[in-house]
Amino acid sequence: MKKKADLYKQPTEKIFKQTKIFEVINPKLVQAPPTTSLKETVALMQRQKSSYVVIAKNKKVAGIFTEVDLVRKVLDQKINWASPVSQFMTPDPVTLSPNDSISKALTTMEQHRLYYVPLVNDLGDLVNVLSVRTLLRFLAEFYPAEIYNLPPDPDQVLTTPEGG
Repeated sequence: MKKKADLYKQPTEKIFKQTKIFEVINPKLVQAPPTTSLKETVALMQRQKSSYVVIAKNKKVAGIFTEVDLVRKVLDQKINWASPVSQFMTPDPVTLSPNDSISKALTTMEQHRLYYVPLVNDLGDLVNVLSVRTLLRFLAEFYPAEIYNLPPDPDQVLTTPEGG
């Protein structure tokens, strides 16, 4: 991995083109087979504190099930919770390689309005997932003052006492 001090000396655009996804990803990958019930899939998301589950069969990405799928396809619907998650997932999602650049990841996620992108190796096998949160953390390293010193939201309503 490149030294961060060396990275900061380069233009941001160049850094995003040179830095590879595998250099910034979180090792957490939540996955399940397509035959997993919807109920089991949601329980897995809760246990793992995850907003997604990559649906994979024989190491190949079959789909992805996210909180967005849960809200749009499941909630307020008369469904059988024992049904396989494959009936509710987003099939054949866009994928990237861990060797793709951060620039390509940002462009892909923005173009397709994605929060999670499964990562596959040269054989097409699922190896990890890239989240928009991971990219935001990476970007925050280059603009810490701008991000951490944002003014408070005047319309924000705190639900707990300060520090609570």
